[in-house]
Amino acid sequence: MRERVPPFTGSQATLLAHFLSSPKRPKDTLSYPQLAGFLFSLGNGPELIPPSEWIPLVFNDQEALYETKDEAEQVLQAMMALYNDCIRERTGGSVALPPGCEIRPWPMDNLSADAPLSQWAQGFGMGYDYLAEVWDEYTPDELDEDFGALLMTLSFFTSMKLAEVYHQETKGKRSLERFAQTVIEIFPDAMREYAHLGRAIYQVRLEAGDLNLGPSSHTKIGRNDPCPCGSGKKFKKCCGLSGVTDSSPMFH
Repeated sequence: MRERVPPFTGSQATLLAHFLSSPKRPKDTLSYPQLAGFLFSLGNGPELIPPSEWIPLVFNDQEALYETKDEAEQVLQAMMALYNDCIRERTGGSVALPPGCEIRPWPMDNLSADAPLSQWAQGFGMGYDYLAEVWDEYTPDELDEDFGALLMTLSFFTSMKLAEVYHQETKGKRSLERFAQTVIEIFPDAMREYAHLGRAIYQVRLEAGDLNLGPSSHTKIGRNDPCPCGSGKKFKKCCGLSGVTDSSPMFH
């Protein structure tokens, strides 16, 4: 039986924050909050994406430039723990922002470029865009409006510009600050509903035999090729272990 990955911890959040923000990382490497939003969106989407496919995206399809194998293992274990927490959320676990992605007390502060929630929303948008075609195809028409509201809520803090667009579209009399406060209040519910909808669509597709349970449309990786995550291990000894095999999968 495969060993269960321990839950994601605050110390792992600190590790990822320091590693991903280092100037040694490739240009456009995701920040830790961006990674958290990205993995929440992917892990709770209508199709599970294996680590061998999403890890290179964290580093903008460039080498992660680990200094040692020990560092690579620690970073990869932390990313896998974070991803598995997201998958647990879709299978009945609690849904919440991870350590290091806390919401700032004053609503407008969460629209600052350095705000964890703003960066989380940026990563969420990236993850949604990655699976947008799947969402579009399988989301029931009668849920389009509700799903649009979920996307608005979870992406609201991406930037001041986007927040202003959403605010104008509502044509309400509330100020942008009051609108932002409302978004914060409904944010946890939106996270739960997004996870539940993604899970429901995934389950329907699974039962209908409509899922490709291997890596999607990217170039096939040989079992003895170096793993694209940059760990230095062969693919079969690393992310190749992570095949999705049942309706409540956990990755290594």
